[in-house]
Amino acid sequence: MVKLKLDDVPTWSEVGEFLDRIRAMYRKREVSLRDFVLMSLYPTTGLKTSELLTIRKRDIDFQQGVIRVGSAGEVREVLIMPSILPYLKDYAKDKKSEERIFEMGRRQALNINHKYTEMILGRRLRVAGWRHAFAIRLLETVRDPSMCRKILGQKSSKVVSAYQQSLQKSLKEELIKSIGG
Repeated sequence: MVKLKLDDVPTWSEVGEFLDRIRAMYRKREVSLRDFVLMSLYPTTGLKTSELLTIRKRDIDFQQGVIRVGSAGEVREVLIMPSILPYLKDYAKDKKSEERIFEMGRRQALNINHKYTEMILGRRLRVAGWRHAFAIRLLETVRDPSMCRKILGQKSSKVVSAYQQSLQKSLKEELIKSIGG
């Protein structure tokens, strides 16, 4: 069984609050467009930092609202939330087709994540926490482990099984709380 660190995964309501707050901060010009787009894509796509940092403008289909991720043999399409798409389009408008969307290194992306998660959530959240939250929400919604595995780009079903177990555990806890036990 795969062991995932799921103890500090934000709830989906926390993800929603985070997205609302960072959007409000962007509108007040407290956050750059680049940081807003990056921090909106992490929780809504389930992409890893390495995947986000390799996206080139040509990988984004603005008409379909998807990002093509992966190498030639293993490309998958990741949905861009419609509420984020106009901001991504605006951010990418001056980029050339071959140019990477986020011209930064891994450490810089992680520091941006730490800065805004600490500021908004009151704690430093690992980037993997966004991916885990997305995966669990995906399972709640889609309910098809093989489809979830494909969307996440997981080669093994063991990771999705770990997400399923986490979801079952949290549903059990919610049920017990709601019944008053």
